[in-house]
Amino acid sequence: MRPLLTVEDLSVRFRTEGGTVQAVTGLGFELRRGRTLAVVGESGSGKSATGLALLGLHNRLRTEVTGRVEFDGVDLAALDERGVSAYRGSRIAMVFQDALTALSPYHTVERQLTDGYRRRTGASRPQARARAVEMLARVGIPDPARRVQEYPHEFSGGMRQRVMIAMALMGEPDLVIADEPTTALDVTVQAQILDLLADLQAESQLAILLITHDLGVVSGVAHDVMVMYAGRCVEYGPAAQVLAAPEHPYTAGLLRSVPTLHGPADSELVPIPGSPPNLLDPPSGCAFHPRCDARSRVGDLCTTAVPSLLPGSGGRSRACHLALERSTAS
Repeated sequence: MRPLLTVEDLSVRFRTEGGTVQAVTGLGFELRRGRTLAVVGESGSGKSATGLALLGLHNRLRTEVTGRVEFDGVDLAALDERGVSAYRGSRIAMVFQDALTALSPYHTVERQLTDGYRRRTGASRPQARARAVEMLARVGIPDPARRVQEYPHEFSGGMRQRVMIAMALMGEPDLVIADEPTTALDVTVQAQILDLLADLQAESQLAILLITHDLGVVSGVAHDVMVMYAGRCVEYGPAAQVLAAPEHPYTAGLLRSVPTLHGPADSELVPIPGSPPNLLDPPSGCAFHPRCDARSRVGDLCTTAVPSLLPGSGGRSRACHLALERSTAS
């Protein structure tokens, strides 16, 4: 069975007053029904730019998107705005990271859930309202028939995020792109939202592209993980394997900077030194080399050549000259 989503050589460039920002470079991955792919990395790594590019949501006047985005056999990147819009909200939906700003404060939850649904399906107002109530109940909002008439500010942060998920599910999509869906929520509510997504996936074989910087989130819900740095994939593979034994220095650094329940109680977190690169003027060679503690084992190659994404065993890949040195030695 072919993947639901296949992305090949995806690149995103932003034209700014200061020059061209290469936000995403040569990205490729697959996602099947019923699977969750987590896209992780620091701010500015290209995660959200990737999610927006899949749905054609970038400003076309200031952004150049190239590559192939094949969804269920159709290349979305080759479609015009009208063609892509036929997929938005129906077959592919997006959950944005800040529900408070994504939801309009001027309209009721009912209107925000039903307007797009009515345009896409031609449903009557009563039919759309019944659907909205059904979706709110499905995501665990109590008394949905009453609360659907309320405004976003009358909901807690966790409940607003549930409203966003309900909005995404209105059209029974095959793929949900969830961009930092648990940001700014406390850990209990985070767990509830992630459990909700997992339950919905089990019910309808949803494919989920989960964009996050939180590796704790990844370990609990993702089947596979793609680690991004400076717009490129640096490591890819089954989530359990990547988190247990990272093969790229950047992935290892991310894991060392995350609190854990295991190990000594007084152990300190180890941050990655430095800052992500300026993509208007990225470093030569491997973009991670100015912050990497392993480059001394490879030499000048790190500063002069961009590493290729090398396939490994068990469906894993990594883009690191250190991996090349190891394979040559063996």
